[in-house]
Amino acid sequence: MTRKNLLLLVCVFAISLSSVLAQDSEYSGLAIDATPKHQSEIGIHVGHFMVIGDILPRPSWGAGIHFRRAFDYAFAWRIDAQYGRALGLEPRNSGNSATGPAAANRVLNGSLNNGINFTGTDWYHNYKTDFWSLSIQGIWSLNSFNFKKQIRKVNWYVYGGVGADQYKTYYDATNGSGQQHDFSSVGNGLNPGISREDRREAGDRVKNILDGDYETRAETATGRRGENGDETSEFQLNGHADAGVGVSFKLNERINISLDHKATIVFGNEGDLIDGYRHRSVFDLTQYRDMVNYTSVRLNFNIGKREDRSEPLWWVSPLGLISQDLAEVKSRPIFDKTDADGDGVFDIVDDEKDTPEGYPVDTKGVQLDSDKDGIPDGADKEPYTPPTLVGAIDADGIGQAPDPGYVNEGDVNRIVDAKMQGIEATVADLATDWFLPIINYDLDKYNIRKSEYGKLHQVATVMKRYPNMRIVVAGHTDLTAKDCYNQVLSYNRADAAINYLISKYGISRDRLVLNYGGESNPLVDTQNVSLWNRRVEFSVAEGQTDMGKPDCGVNNAGTGSGSSYSGNKEAGY
Repeated sequence: MTRKNLLLLVCVFAISLSSVLAQDSEYSGLAIDATPKHQSEIGIHVGHFMVIGDILPRPSWGAGIHFRRAFDYAFAWRIDAQYGRALGLEPRNSGNSATGPAAANRVLNGSLNNGINFTGTDWYHNYKTDFWSLSIQGIWSLNSFNFKKQIRKVNWYVYGGVGADQYKTYYDATNGSGQQHDFSSVGNGLNPGISREDRREAGDRVKNILDGDYETRAETATGRRGENGDETSEFQLNGHADAGVGVSFKLNERINISLDHKATIVFGNEGDLIDGYRHRSVFDLTQYRDMVNYTSVRLNFNIGKREDRSEPLWWVSPLGLISQDLAEVKSRPIFDKTDADGDGVFDIVDDEKDTPEGYPVDTKGVQLDSDKDGIPDGADKEPYTPPTLVGAIDADGIGQAPDPGYVNEGDVNRIVDAKMQGIEATVADLATDWFLPIINYDLDKYNIRKSEYGKLHQVATVMKRYPNMRIVVAGHTDLTAKDCYNQVLSYNRADAAINYLISKYGISRDRLVLNYGGESNPLVDTQNVSLWNRRVEFSVAEGQTDMGKPDCGVNNAGTGSGSSYSGNKEAGY
């Protein structure tokens, strides 16, 4: 595989990731968006860097930075930039014959113009490699579907990716005077090919000879990268593949720490020269590529607004939003539909649970007495006794008119006129005690439900029959949300009912008095959501005036959107 093909592979991998991210942001197959807005991650890392190849590695170090972003709960992508320094030393002689590995090394055998022409018969291979890389990686969280906790504290992951790298390898071949190191005494009395202790001793002897100044550029697949540019350029870009595994531990909502191990394989002919060694003899090469290994500790930080974004998705359960909704539903009280007296009002809100069968009642389950003569409508043979006769009724509720005596036609007309004036004068007093319907609203809304249109029709009918009557329209809410929010929501509900009566039935605005009570006067004493408490009540005005819109820091509350009535433009709503 050529370097051009490797770079093309890196580009294709990056484009594929961006395409997946674009599709994820543009389309969701769910009826709701179950993926919240989430934060990203940046991190720094430092650790042990080494090359596993033909030469024994020595301890060294590496460091870098990364940026990580999730595109769903299980998968994320990460851009990782890294520098690493690798050291190695071989305690066995690599140049003790004309056919040994050193004799085939173009830097050591003098075949390059800028080689060192190593003349000794003993060469103990050593190197220092500076390695720079940039990778794009796909990360798979292994415990994304562990639903025990909504926010987890440990995250296991594996990853793979591709990238580009550059490295430079050097030998410590000469001393400070430019003379070749003399390794001839290293092997005296030792057999490092068999004895582990002898290998350790030989390694110590080589270290004592080296001055630590890696001054000689190592060979490459096409020759030594010389400063004067012969045979190949100074800059050599390679493609590589990454694979790794790690585990992260959350410290708080912003910071976590990871243990991570990555293995990197460099593609192309340079893949076996990271340690500067590839010849087993002048006749053949080593069989395997060098593998770069990096074990690191990563300190990671979540970035993004905490107010409107969750933690990165690999820390969040995919069932988080759903579980919250289910918990809210399960916490609701069981609605008791018992109606012991069969009056159509559930016992939970029935103020009179023993109403006789067939007797009409109001919304609180109390028997109606429309004419206020003391006899319930269910037993009253004249449920609408004229007001002037209410004080003179028989046992069946029928008004008993007094004997007027003998009168002429003029007397009759005057009496009728007087009675009519009396009736009109007492209409307002009578109406103040009338029961008018209550309308209810959906949770956190103030648009009029279609099921309430009939009740508003009844209110409008009464107002049209008595044109001098003024009605108080009082909005209320249940006990959820804050008091200020509920004050504004109850105002919006009363205002919506007033605008409906104006727009639909032509009721004059000055006949309607807007009042509100928020959550202060519940019908059902419960802290949970309640349809009975989300209401507007109507009553005959007795000197009340409009209440202004609450001024408590909330500009609006609830929503008036939907297919039901939401106001009229002429009314300014």
